[in-house]
Amino acid sequence: MNTTKYLLLCITIILMFSCSNEERNRLPSITPSHIDLSPEHPEVYFQIACGDYNMYGFIIVGQEEYRITKEIMSKEVTVVELSDGSKATFHCRNRILVKIDFGFMTISKIQRGKYKVQLNKNIDIRQPIAISFGFSVPDGISTVVVTLKQ
Repeated sequence: MNTTKYLLLCITIILMFSCSNEERNRLPSITPSHIDLSPEHPEVYFQIACGDYNMYGFIIVGQEEYRITKEIMSKEVTVVELSDGSKATFHCRNRILVKIDFGFMTISKIQRGKYKVQLNKNIDIRQPIAISFGFSVPDGISTVVVTLKQ
């Protein structure tokens, strides 16, 4: 009976240490992780916890994934045509992405780990329902989802 209790105690200690490591290895969070933009609320800020990370890419619902390449970051201004025919203009400074202008909305880096998402007043461009932005973090990709409401 004492051997069984000893084994259970050992297993419990191992599980406790495993769970505490799991907590430390979580991806840095983005606050808020879901943003609603509308004409009534055209501007929102979000913050990446624990540091400053590069944007990996973005996905516009119903389209393909677009990655932020070294080529884009090597130029001050790069215009990329999206699959729906619209354009995204990337602005970089010292190989750091500081702004993406989609025409209908803009995402800008305003300081270390802090971003501003702003709905533009351009009514000629069809707005997608949602865009997801991914940021490269040490153990994967942290994302923020922007939902556009008319």
